Amino acid sequence: MNYISIFFILYSSFVFCQQSLVIEEPLINSTTIKIYLSENGSDNNLGDSLSPLKTFSEALNKIENLTINHTGEIFSEVVLFPGTYREIFRQPINKFEVNSRRLNVSLRGIDAVTLDGNNLTVASGSGMIHLLGSNISIRNLSVNGSNENGIRFGYNFNGKIINPHDIFIDNVEVSGTKGHGILLGIGALNANGTNILIPKAKRFKVTNCQIHDAVNYNTAQSQWGSALKFWNTSNSTASKNHIYDNSGEGIDFDFCDSAIVSENKLHDNYANIYLDKMQVALIEKNLIYNETKKVSGILLGIEAFTLYVTNHYMKDIFIENNIILNTTGINIWQGIYSAIQNASFNNIQIRYNTLIGKQHANGALISFSYETILGNPVANISFGNLKIEKNILSANPDSLNNNILMSAPLNPQPALTYESNLFNMNPGFGYNAQSDKINSLLPQYLFPNQNLIFALTPDSLNNNPFFFRKVNNLNLSKDYMNFNRLTMTNVGALESVNSTNINSMNLNKTIIFPNPSSKKIKISTQNSILGQNYSIINVFGETCTEGNYQNSIDIESLQPGNYFLRIDGIKEPLHFQKK
Repeated sequence: MNYISIFFILYSSFVFCQQSLVIEEPLINSTTIKIYLSENGSDNNLGDSLSPLKTFSEALNKIENLTINHTGEIFSEVVLFPGTYREIFRQPINKFEVNSRRLNVSLRGIDAVTLDGNNLTVASGSGMIHLLGSNISIRNLSVNGSNENGIRFGYNFNGKIINPHDIFIDNVEVSGTKGHGILLGIGALNANGTNILIPKAKRFKVTNCQIHDAVNYNTAQSQWGSALKFWNTSNSTASKNHIYDNSGEGIDFDFCDSAIVSENKLHDNYANIYLDKMQVALIEKNLIYNETKKVSGILLGIEAFTLYVTNHYMKDIFIENNIILNTTGINIWQGIYSAIQNASFNNIQIRYNTLIGKQHANGALISFSYETILGNPVANISFGNLKIEKNILSANPDSLNNNILMSAPLNPQPALTYESNLFNMNPGFGYNAQSDKINSLLPQYLFPNQNLIFALTPDSLNNNPFFFRKVNNLNLSKDYMNFNRLTMTNVGALESVNSTNINSMNLNKTIIFPNPSSKKIKISTQNSILGQNYSIINVFGETCTEGNYQNSIDIESLQPGNYFLRIDGIKEPLHFQKK
C-alpha cells in the first residue's frame, strides 16, 4: 500500500534514560476520489467541483457507487465549499465495510466551513463527525453545537470493533459540545464484556486546533469528559492547539503510551493536561494558566477501568520547559483502583518549568496525593526515580496557599530527589540547601499578556530575581521559545534573552530594522539569507506567519506587541516590536 507521510518526522528522537524514542507520524494515503459538497448544491449533481452535492450522506453513496468494481482499501476525500452545513457527518458501518472493500474518507474544508449541530440529535457515543476509516485526515473546518461528541473516531458495539489508526486533524475548531470535543480511539475492553484487551491504535496527530466551551457546554458537572481525548492509543501527538473554557480535562491521555504534548496553550479546563495510566510521554513548551477556574495545570493519576488489569503505570514521564500560571500546579495523584490492584509511579522528571501564581484550596505548586499507613505509602502504590530539577516556583504565602510550594503526605517523599530549583520562599519540604535557592523578589502572580515572556525572562541586569545559573546537565538544548540554552544555563522554562542571545546577535552584526516597525522589517546580516525560510513567533510561542525571506517581511497584519523572528541561516531568534 502506498502511504504518504504528512510530515517527515516530528522529533527525530529525545532521550529517556539514554534510550531514544521516535514518535511515528500518521501515514495518510493519497486519495483516488474527490467528492465536493456545497450548502447550495444538489444531491442530483455529479459531485465534482463544478456541480457539488449537498449532503455527506449522498457523498458516501457516491463513493460506494464509484468503487463498486474495486476491492480492498479505498481512499477518498470529501471537500466542503464555504458555508454552514446542518447535517451529521456520520459514516455508518455499512458505508465503511461494503462487500470486499473499506471506504476510508477524509474531510477538508475550503475557507470558512461550519458544521452546525444545534437542533440536531447525534446518537449516543457518536459525534457530529464520526468516521471509521484509517490513514485519513480532517482539516480546515469548524464543528459547533453537538449534543454528543464533536469529532469521534472508533466503533465498539455488540462485539464489533473498528479501531482506526493513522489519523491527522489540523486547523479544526470544536465548540459547544455536550460530550468530548475530539475523541480518538476506543477503550481497551470489548463492549461485549470479554476480558481480552483491545490493542492500542497507533499514530494520531492533532495540530493547530481550537477546542472551547466543550464537555457539557462548559457547564460544571459531577462527571466530565475531555476537550481532546486520546483513548488507548500509541504514538500520539497534540501540538500547537488552543484549548480553553471546557468543563473537562483539556488534553487527556487514558491508558496510552508514547506521546508528545508540545507548544499548546491551555487555560481554564478541569485539569488542563491529564495523564491517566500513561507510559512514555514528553510534556513540553506548553503555556498553561487559569483565569476563572481553580484547577490543576498538569495532573498525573491512575484510575483503573477494569479488575482484569492488576498493575497500572505512570512511567517515563518528562515534564519540561512549560510555563504554568495561576493553577494548582503539577499534581501526582494515587487515583482510584481496588485493593487487589497496584499502581507504580516511576521515572517522572519535572525539570526546567516555571510555575507562578496564587493557589487555592490549600494547593501547592507541586504536590503528591496518596494514602499512607504507618509512615509509608499503602502497599499497592510504589514510587521510583522521581526528580524535580531546575524549576522556578513562586506563589503568595497566604492561608489559601497553606504557606507551602510543595506538599506530600510523607516527608521525605519516597524516591524523590530535587536540586537547583529557584523558590520565592521555603517550599515546605524538598529544599536542597546545597543547590536550591530562595529569592523573595520573584513575582507571586502573573497574568498572561503580550509582555509575559519578558516578565519571565531572566537577565542579570534587568530581571535579576529570575537569574540563577546552573550547569545544563540534562541534555536539554532548547528552552520554551526554542532559544538555545547555554552550557551554564538558567533554571526555569526561559533562557536569558537580553544578556545572551540578543547581544550575541548584535556582536555578529545581525539586526532587524526598523525596530520597532508598523509595516515592514528588514534584516541586516553578514551572510546572504535571500530565499531562506522564516517564521514569526509571538510571546506565547505561537507561529503567527511564515514564508521565504525576500529583502523584507510584511508585518502589517500583526497585532502590536513583541515578537521573535526565526530564519534559516541565523542561529538565534531575533526580537522585534510591532507598533
